Amino acid sequence: MKKLATCLFGLSCLAGCIGMYDHEYAGMRELFNERDLTNWYTYIRGRGVNVDPKGVFTVKDGVIHVSGEEFGCLTTVEEFSDYRLLVEYRWTGAPNWGPKKTKAPDSGILFHSIGPDGGFGNTWMLSHEYNLIVGASGDLWTVGRKDRPDIFVEGEVGTEMLGGKHYIHKEGGKTVRLTGNARICRSDIARDWTDTFDVRPAKNENRIGEWNTAELVCMGDTAEFYFNGKLINRLTRLSPTRGKIQLQSEGCPIEFRRIAIKTY
Repeated sequence: MKKLATCLFGLSCLAGCIGMYDHEYAGMRELFNERDLTNWYTYIRGRGVNVDPKGVFTVKDGVIHVSGEEFGCLTTVEEFSDYRLLVEYRWTGAPNWGPKKTKAPDSGILFHSIGPDGGFGNTWMLSHEYNLIVGASGDLWTVGRKDRPDIFVEGEVGTEMLGGKHYIHKEGGKTVRLTGNARICRSDIARDWTDTFDVRPAKNENRIGEWNTAELVCMGDTAEFYFNGKLINRLTRLSPTRGKIQLQSEGCPIEFRRIAIKTY
C-alpha cells in the first residue's frame, strides 16, 4: 500500500495516508436511510428526472433494488469532495436485460459527476467510474467525451494490456492520462477476463447473491479504489475533483444495502 504525502491538505487527522482505515462505519454518514430514496433522484434515459414508470429503482426491506431494465442512474442531490465512501452491493442472479443478456453483471459508482443529467450518452453525467462488474470490480472508467479534455484521469500502469487494449494499474509504472471513455483495470485482474455471463469472480470477490464492499477514497485530485478491503487501483491525478455520486442501472439487476460517506 502506497502512502500519500502527509501534508495533503494539512489533514493530519488522516494519519498521513489514504487507506489506513479499520473498514468500519463509525463516524460515517449514511446516504441511504433504508426506507426510501430521500436525498437521491432518478434519471432514466429517454424519460428524465424522477420518471420511473417501470420501477427500475425501488426500496424494499432496507435494500435498494435496481432492476436494470432501463439504463439510468440514482443520483445524490449533494456534491462531495475529499471523502471516504463505502458501498455494499450484490448481484441478484436474475437475468440481464437487452444488450447485456450475454454480458457479465455490470453496474458502477460514478463519482465527481458534473454537468447536466444525461450529459454522457443521454444516460449519465460526465464523471469517473468505480466499475462494479463480476471479475473486474474496481476497474476505472472515464465517463467523458472527446470535446471535454478537462474530464481526465492519470494513473500508473504496466506495459501489459488486457485484451491488447486496456491498461492495467501497476504501482510505480508509467503514468498515462485518459480522456473520453477509457479504462484502467484493477491491478490483479485475471489476464483472461472477458465480458461474458460466465466470467469467473475475482479472487477476493464473493459469489452471486453475497454482499461485496466497494470503497472509494478521494482526496484532492487523487483517488484510491479498495474492493473487499484490498487496494486494487489508484489514480494519481484526476479532474474534476468534486461532484455528485451516481449508482448505475446498466441492464443488470443489482442491489445496494449500505451507502456511507465521511467527508474531510
